[in-house]
Amino acid sequence: MSQAIKEQASKPLDESIGASATQAPSSADAKPSALNSPPDPSSAARTKKTRASRIRLFIILAILLLGVWLGLGYLRYSGQYLTTEDSFINAHQAQIGAEVSGQIQSVPWQNNQLVKQGEVLFKLDPTPYQVAVDTAKAALSAAIREQDSATAAIGTAEAGLQQRLAQAQLAAEQLRRLQNINNKQFVSAQDLSNAKSAVTVADAAVSEARATRAEAKAAAGAPGEQNDRIKSAQAALAGAQYNLSKTIVTAPMNGRLANYTIEPGQPVNANQTLFSIVATQQLWVDANFKETELSNIKLGAPAEIDSDVYGKHVFKGKVTSIAAGAGTAFSLLPPQNATGNWVKVTQRVPVRITLDDTDTAKLLPIGTSTTTRVLLTLHPKSLWNCVLGVVGLDRSSDKVDGSPSPSTPTQNP
Repeated sequence: MSQAIKEQASKPLDESIGASATQAPSSADAKPSALNSPPDPSSAARTKKTRASRIRLFIILAILLLGVWLGLGYLRYSGQYLTTEDSFINAHQAQIGAEVSGQIQSVPWQNNQLVKQGEVLFKLDPTPYQVAVDTAKAALSAAIREQDSATAAIGTAEAGLQQRLAQAQLAAEQLRRLQNINNKQFVSAQDLSNAKSAVTVADAAVSEARATRAEAKAAAGAPGEQNDRIKSAQAALAGAQYNLSKTIVTAPMNGRLANYTIEPGQPVNANQTLFSIVATQQLWVDANFKETELSNIKLGAPAEIDSDVYGKHVFKGKVTSIAAGAGTAFSLLPPQNATGNWVKVTQRVPVRITLDDTDTAKLLPIGTSTTTRVLLTLHPKSLWNCVLGVVGLDRSSDKVDGSPSPSTPTQNP
């Protein structure tokens, strides 16, 4: 029985070996036929499409990573500054006019020319003011003569008073002699009465002479240069000379002429504005920053200004003051927000940034636009260093231009 089982088990094994032997030639024959068959075009297209999709995905990811890298670097760079484009050049300016009325005699300049302090801007006809000076001089001479006459009158009054005093003394002595003789009953009552009357008259004359002297002193006033008439005449002369000097109008500061359109022969009134002069030094920028940015701005902080007039030149300056209120607070009609439909709007506050005098050699018209950056760090880094700093490749030293490193302790002046 076991022999039968072994025969049955070996029979399928022999059949499978025979089948594989019979099939081997056919598979060998099939292999050359498969190699000689043309490739499937749909499979190649799918492979190429898959490869292109992977390349596009890689490029997109690379672009995204590069954008994120550059964006983070720009954020690090922009975090060193506060920037606003709402800023304008400003400078001191003076309204020029004559302090006296008259007719313009000469105009030595043209509009927009540079002038220096003290240079003559224009002249008025000095004839009427020269006449006033001559009249004032004559009045002063007359006042001096009147003072001399008044002084002489005081001397005359003083002499008259001395004469009256002498007469009063003589009358008083005569009365005393008669009174002594009267005690011996050698003088009549009439003579004694006449002597008393003479003393009274002499005393009255003395009082009158004193009054005359006082009147002469009052009429003369203070002596010498302190006399009122002389001081008044001197003041009138000084005023006439001052008006004469104001017929020549000079520049109050270094600057550039603006709206200089006057002509010779043109009549002008006193204190009439004729043109302006704009300073060319000590210029500043009025930069309007948001109220949310003011806490980061410190007085004395350095600033960089890009003028629209000079696109590539960077002007240097520093923060000198922050306005006491927003621009709307000083307008002619300040906004009233006591309403039910109030909407919060971020206000802007003017910050004054004074330009370095070395930069004002260039022409900077007032009112022109600028882009202003206030530095929040002492030594700002470049954009490239900030980009490299995102990945820790920034090797720039904290010590720039010989300035101490922020990590190095320094003493405040």
